[in-house]
Amino acid sequence: MSDRADSSSDLADAFAHWQPKLLRTLFRRLGNRADAEDIAQESFLRLAAAGKALPLDEQGPYLQRIAQNLWHDQWRNSPARQQIEVVAYDDCEMMAEGATTDGTCPCTRTEQRQRLERLQQALDELPERQREAFVLHRFDGLSQEQVGERMGISRRMVVKHLARAFAYCEIRVHYSSLEQMERLHPAAARRVDDDS
Repeated sequence: MSDRADSSSDLADAFAHWQPKLLRTLFRRLGNRADAEDIAQESFLRLAAAGKALPLDEQGPYLQRIAQNLWHDQWRNSPARQQIEVVAYDDCEMMAEGATTDGTCPCTRTEQRQRLERLQQALDELPERQREAFVLHRFDGLSQEQVGERMGISRRMVVKHLARAFAYCEIRVHYSSLEQMERLHPAAARRVDDDS
């Protein structure tokens, strides 16, 4: 009986310590508080179900990994992910024009067109090497190794360029202008400029 009380107390301590940090991380990644709370709660449930007695400093990374796996599972199974289609860079303008002629509602068409325009702006705003790596990998379909060979850099540097480019574009499409993003999300603008 005392073991159960100890484990409940440990879980309560872990929740009090890690829940705010985990929730902030998830909210930044998902942009939706309800989804962030659901995944955070499920992460703690899985920690409790695992029955592992981890020291407090090891619980954070363990919870982060659980949350990341849950987020990936949710994204992988989402209807939006099932509809993702990779298109050639040259086709973006044609898609933006075509988005206004399909049978969807005018608000949806406008939103799609704006997101494509913001993505184009985000690509234009990237540092040259990040943009080059991004275009070679995502639009030209080269592997990370091939991008590294083409650019004369290591695979590790390619991964760094791609991660920064993806992160920047993901954040940037939510803002109507670079100035708005710099004002409301200044950390994103600083990260993309650090191209070392």
